[in-house]
Amino acid sequence: MSNQALRVTCPNCVALIEFPVVSRDNESNNQPFQSGSCAACSHVIDLRVAGNQVPADPHSFANRQRAVTLLQPNESSVESVLFDALQLFRSNWKVLLGVSCLTTLIWFVLVAWPCRKLSDLWTLAQQDATQMLTFVLATFMVVCVGILTTAYTTSVMARMTLAVARYGRGRNQSPVRFAPGSDAMPSRGSLSVPPRVLFHMTLFMLFIAVMMGMLLLVGVAVMIAFMLILPFPRETATLVGTFSVGCVYFVLIFALQWLLWPSVCLIADGRSSFGQSLQQSFALSWIHRRVSLKVVTFYFLLSTIGALLLYVGQAITTPIASLPLAVAYLRMTGGQTALDSTE
Repeated sequence: MSNQALRVTCPNCVALIEFPVVSRDNESNNQPFQSGSCAACSHVIDLRVAGNQVPADPHSFANRQRAVTLLQPNESSVESVLFDALQLFRSNWKVLLGVSCLTTLIWFVLVAWPCRKLSDLWTLAQQDATQMLTFVLATFMVVCVGILTTAYTTSVMARMTLAVARYGRGRNQSPVRFAPGSDAMPSRGSLSVPPRVLFHMTLFMLFIAVMMGMLLLVGVAVMIAFMLILPFPRETATLVGTFSVGCVYFVLIFALQWLLWPSVCLIADGRSSFGQSLQQSFALSWIHRRVSLKVVTFYFLLSTIGALLLYVGQAITTPIASLPLAVAYLRMTGGQTALDSTE
């Protein structure tokens, strides 16, 4: 019987370990190894049981998060995340800005421009009641196309930033354009999105649209309540109500971004469905709440600046703001970036 290696998964930290298995002629007292110690967490493994089981996938999201929780590695600082993102942006800015400009153009043509036409149609419908049905149908079509387009452009940007963070030009000057031995991730700059990813991202965007709509309705109801309850003139009550609702609305939107941003990466990465991504996103954001909160704040500020600079500014700030999220996501889920040493 020749020398072999027994490949098992540590039941405590899910590390993948190989134990040498020698022939019976070379074993002392003619007894096989019955136990071994995990090099990652020092857990004693019963090789008689583990050797007969199929090793768990150490790259799955659940197993990675279990290992991260049990081993409790040092959490990446937001400074290291932003620094790595800046280095990756400097080395891959052409493809980042190129794809960002294309997705912004697609979103403008299919979403922003039709919304402007809807405002003109609304003005016409106010003057002519027969145009109201046309306005309602047009609004429904724009909303459907808008959700699908936003899901597509978000998927493209998320998958592109993840591809750059993983396989882009890093310390090694030659970029890897495909994940080694896998078709799961696209080449840098690819505009293709797998149907499954697009489907679950569309569900996620629909969920966000419903949440925003509910918040808007609640805000309007609260403003009307302010106007009716406050003992102020109507103009003053409206101003106070608008300011109060606006502040609460701002905080709620920021909280949703903080808790749900990993969902975009999880879905775009093909790791989770829509429902699973929500649960995993809350867990990730809470476990790594310090880094997550700071990275989301950075994204929120840059996105606001880009929105104020209209679509050109948005095309420039989007990849700069999204790349730290991709790096933070890889750090939080135990993945490697192009800047990590492979030795």
